[in-house]
Amino acid sequence: MVMRLPREILDGFNVVGIVLAHTYFWGKEPIGDETTDAETRASIEKMWRAACPGTSGCDDSLINPFVGSSLANLGCKRVQVHVAEKDLMRDRGWLYYEKLKESGWGGETEIVESKGEPHIFYLLNPTCDSAVAMRKKIASFFNEI
Repeated sequence: MVMRLPREILDGFNVVGIVLAHTYFWGKEPIGDETTDAETRASIEKMWRAACPGTSGCDDSLINPFVGSSLANLGCKRVQVHVAEKDLMRDRGWLYYEKLKESGWGGETEIVESKGEPHIFYLLNPTCDSAVAMRKKIASFFNEI
């Protein structure tokens, strides 16, 4: 959604930074180490279509930020991306981080990978060491803004 914000303040509201925690980014074609299993990919697409009934599919810019918009126009100055080592969508988070750095956006970006953890582990086990470390990293990010 921040992609839709202009770089200037809107009615006194200015988004300075965003945290992307275990993004639900996807695409029609697999990248990196993403699964090529047709059943798994179909399940992810089915979930996406349930969440966004008017979608054009997995290459909709709401789930695949690499189509239809430029990351260079991101409407904030800082981004922290969190991925998990065992997350099916891990490579999309890494790709977002890399593409953002290459885009000419000009802001600060950081990526944090939680080793040995699955997608949204911080919601499933909020008191585990990795979840506590993630919260501290996010709090530090916002305290620096």
